[in-house]
Amino acid sequence: MFAEIHNDRALRIFGALLALAHGLTALHWAFAQPLAAILAPQNWPAICWPPFPDCAAAHNFTPMQVEIALWALGLASLAVAALFLLQKSAVASVSLGILAIVKLSIVMLDYRLRLNQHMMTAWLVAAFLLVPQKRRVLTGLIVAIYFWAGVLKLTPEWLNGSALYGRLPLPTVLLVPACWYVVVLELVLIFGLLARQRWLFWLTMAQLLLFHAVSLPVVSFFYPALMLLILAFLPLCRAIVPPTCNAPRWPAFATLGAFSALQLVPLTFPGDVLLTGEGRLWALHMFDAPLECQAWLTPHAADGRPGAPTPLRVAMLSNRVLCDPLVYASASREICARNAGRVGVLDLHLQTRRAGEAAYHAVLDVPDVCAQPLNYSLLRHNPWIQSGETRRPAQPGVPELRGR
Repeated sequence: MFAEIHNDRALRIFGALLALAHGLTALHWAFAQPLAAILAPQNWPAICWPPFPDCAAAHNFTPMQVEIALWALGLASLAVAALFLLQKSAVASVSLGILAIVKLSIVMLDYRLRLNQHMMTAWLVAAFLLVPQKRRVLTGLIVAIYFWAGVLKLTPEWLNGSALYGRLPLPTVLLVPACWYVVVLELVLIFGLLARQRWLFWLTMAQLLLFHAVSLPVVSFFYPALMLLILAFLPLCRAIVPPTCNAPRWPAFATLGAFSALQLVPLTFPGDVLLTGEGRLWALHMFDAPLECQAWLTPHAADGRPGAPTPLRVAMLSNRVLCDPLVYASASREICARNAGRVGVLDLHLQTRRAGEAAYHAVLDVPDVCAQPLNYSLLRHNPWIQSGETRRPAQPGVPELRGR
């Protein structure tokens, strides 16, 4: 099973880089997205992934326990990288799989830990460990990641620069041309990575490295550093002659087809999936358009009269999930569970708009939310999520949530 990795020095080095990517995740959780704060029991409500609606029970970690876990993840990534470089391919490969499972288990503890970086790494690790013709499939996946990221950027908000949430990595006069150029780079020029001509390959690589360097002030260190580790595989493939591989090619092409097909899943859901979030768990999750939203609960008196709206606040939300209805459904579920028998009827509301729009789109209007299961289906439209056609003005007294 691991012979292809063992016989190919480029693959062994890339295995070490994939292991180091997990150490990079530990650094991200230590400094950029504090894992200890997200998993602290006092920082409720927990935000749960759909398959694990009771994740709040797992939010029982002390800061010391989280710190020990992050140190263990970081040191383990170094050890697995060393095993690959020492040509202990079978042990290293199994260990890399365990690392990936451990990281995925941590991510599944809270929906706020969702990041595109984790999805990309998971796809690459799975292809590295399980699919034959590894050079072919890994190269194809890297190109496909950039291509589909370019498709996501075909929005007015990206093309006019507003998708960057005001974080301007370039002078204003250069911002719009640069945003257009990134789309051209990811949709067209990216195929230069597959070119046989050395000058075309290295020209494309240089543009990608420049793009990630310029993006550093916008996305922080995690994404550019991860992409540097991933992109390193392509020069390795050119510098190191591949051994003979007689494995069939169809699993590699099937993997690329499955990855690309999943990027189309959001198109099968009704309404504006940028607002509803439906189907997007299957696909890449990158910058496309900034959102603004208001979330609140409306209590009702014993006689049924609605009271003043109570803002629904959830701490430590990234821009990508700030207005996701799944977040507020999960938060309201825990509020109801913690206050069972002590609260009356509560209605849940979420309204969202693209930055710059005057009116909001209704996304959630759930009466008596504590009596609703709000089960989230990943495969079909959830009837308690509105498709966003209804427009309404801002709700007085409810703060507006917007990315920073």
